[in-house]
Amino acid sequence: MNLKNVLCQMLAVFALSVSSMAHAQDRGKHALDYTYAEGSPQYWRGMHSTRPGNFVFRKDPHVWVVTPDFAKKAGLPLEWASEELQGVTAAAWRMQPGEEQCGWGGNPNACKRDMVCTLDLYFDRQTQVLPWAPNRPVADFDWQSVSSAWHLLPSLGWAKEANGDLARGTKGSPNYPGLDQSPFADPKTRDGLKWYWRENDAFGGPAIRAYDREMHGRYAFVRLHTYCGGGEPKQAMHMELRRTAPNDFQNVLSVHYTMRLPKSWLQRVWRATREQEAQTHEFYQNIWKQMNQGDKK
Repeated sequence: MNLKNVLCQMLAVFALSVSSMAHAQDRGKHALDYTYAEGSPQYWRGMHSTRPGNFVFRKDPHVWVVTPDFAKKAGLPLEWASEELQGVTAAAWRMQPGEEQCGWGGNPNACKRDMVCTLDLYFDRQTQVLPWAPNRPVADFDWQSVSSAWHLLPSLGWAKEANGDLARGTKGSPNYPGLDQSPFADPKTRDGLKWYWRENDAFGGPAIRAYDREMHGRYAFVRLHTYCGGGEPKQAMHMELRRTAPNDFQNVLSVHYTMRLPKSWLQRVWRATREQEAQTHEFYQNIWKQMNQGDKK
C-alpha cells in the first residue's frame, strides 16, 4: 500500500471523530471555578491560576476522577468526585508528547509528534487489597518522575520505610529492579496477572509502567500505559486483573480484581483527546495537499 492510500485511510478515520469536535471540546475550568470541601488542603488550587500575577506555578495536566472522601482529603474539586468509581480511590489520565516521526510527504522537516497516554491509579490499601506477587520489590519506578504524585504528598504524606530507605523507588535504592515481570500474581498458582478492559480487550491490556505498594502511606500506586483515542464512551468501563492462557490473552482463566471507571470521567478524557486529534487531522490534510500539488506539476 503506497503512502497516498495510507493517508486517505487516516483522513477518513479522523474525519469521523472530528466532525463533532466543535461542540465536544472542553478546555476545562480554572481552580477557583470549582468547589472544595471546607478546610481541605489548598495545594492543588495553586496549580491552576485564574488571575494574572507575577508568579510561576506547576500546572496539573491530568483528568482526575476520585472518591468523595479522597477529594476532601487531597483538596481536589468536588466536581471530580464520583460515587460510581469503584475498586480504586483515584484515577489520573494524561496525554503527553512522545517521539517525533519526520519525513512525511518526502519532506524531512514535516514532523508529527506521537502522543503517549498514561493512567495513574491510587488504591486504598486498607479497603482495596490488590493481589500483589510475593517476593517482588515494594516499588519499581522513580516516584519523583510521577507528576500526579507531587500535589498529593503535602496532604497525604510519604511512607517511610523501617530501614530508612526513602528512595526505594529510585535507581540509588537497593530495592530498584527492572520492571520485567508483573507485580501481581494468582495467590494459588503464582502466575502473573495483567490488566485488561472488560468491555474491549481486542488488542490486549494496558502495560504496567510503574508501581509502588505503599505510596503516601495509605495508598498503593500503579501506572498504566493506555491507548490514546477511541470513540465517545457510552457507558462505564471496567478494568480487570486477569490470569490468561499462555500466548492467548483472550482465553481468561481467572479474574482477581475489578475496578469501575464512570462514564462521566471517560467522557472528560475523550473530550481531552479531541484537540490533539484535530491537530493530527490538520497535519495529514496539509501533507495530502502538498502531495497533490506535486502531482499537478
